[in-house]
Amino acid sequence: MVSRYSIVIIVLLCVGCSVNPVTGERDFVLMSEQEELALGRQHSQQVMKAYRRYDDPELQQYVQSVGDRVARVSHRQNLIYRFTLLDSTQVNAFALPGGYIYITRGLLVYLNSEAELAAVLGHELGHVTARHSVRQHSLATTTNIIGSLIAAASGVQGAGQLTNMLGTGIVRGYGREHELEADGLGVQYLINAGYRASAMRQVISTLKNQELFDKKLAIEQGREPRAYHGVFSTHPDNDTRLQQVLSGAGASSVVSGTTGQDTTFLKKIESLTFGDSEKDGIIRGRHFYHPEMNFKLTFPSQWLILNKPNAIAASTPNNDALMQLTLEDLNKKMGIRI
Repeated sequence: MVSRYSIVIIVLLCVGCSVNPVTGERDFVLMSEQEELALGRQHSQQVMKAYRRYDDPELQQYVQSVGDRVARVSHRQNLIYRFTLLDSTQVNAFALPGGYIYITRGLLVYLNSEAELAAVLGHELGHVTARHSVRQHSLATTTNIIGSLIAAASGVQGAGQLTNMLGTGIVRGYGREHELEADGLGVQYLINAGYRASAMRQVISTLKNQELFDKKLAIEQGREPRAYHGVFSTHPDNDTRLQQVLSGAGASSVVSGTTGQDTTFLKKIESLTFGDSEKDGIIRGRHFYHPEMNFKLTFPSQWLILNKPNAIAASTPNNDALMQLTLEDLNKKMGIRI
């Protein structure tokens, strides 16, 4: 039995090795570049169902142009990169396989220069060029296959699920390594694109301040704190990331490059919405106001309120009750569904 599993593992390892565009070393990858692009397209559709593009074509084009400048000096210049500004108050940016990269207005509003924007996009580019999500997907696929074989051969129900959980744990164990690698690649791309490498340090300092603020707020609200890449629980602590980036960049590279177009950048984002927008409704304390639809909701004291583009949700402090109201376009008339 063991030899059978060993053969399967050996076969998977043999067929799944390809050269990493960044390191030049062989990685365990179970998909071609075309399959990676298809996976990115699929997930990008899901992202745009959960989020909405920020309604400012000029600002969207500006974000794309900064991303293109950094992408031109990356390890995978052959890809077509799509940089999208999302209409979300979350402080976040993330990348999908194949070159789909997103940044929220909630993060953009905290940046002070074009170089800092390039640093955020460069970090996310690093995830794409080093194929982090592709490598994670391949490892998860392998553990699922092996788990299914074990379940079928042993008759033990849940063996596949158990192995999948094990694989997920292994994948998440690479989170810290991947984030630090993306930081290093981001600094390298900044320098090659003519930006200040120190912009990465400034961005991480901003994220650190945001993290500290949210931790304090989370204690008051009785919830778990959120941070940049909050969906990834293994994202490195900002202090560690800051030390790694500075030591990797070196003193000479920190002062190299242009000083960034601060005035131009601030001019471009001066009309950027900060916090909740009237289009989605506004939260003030335990009250929710929707000016465009002309209604108001008042939630119980200490309930946690979450405002989404098409819904408003609230939960008790201990999460034992949840209420959500969803807005739907029915025959071009907006209705409220409880």
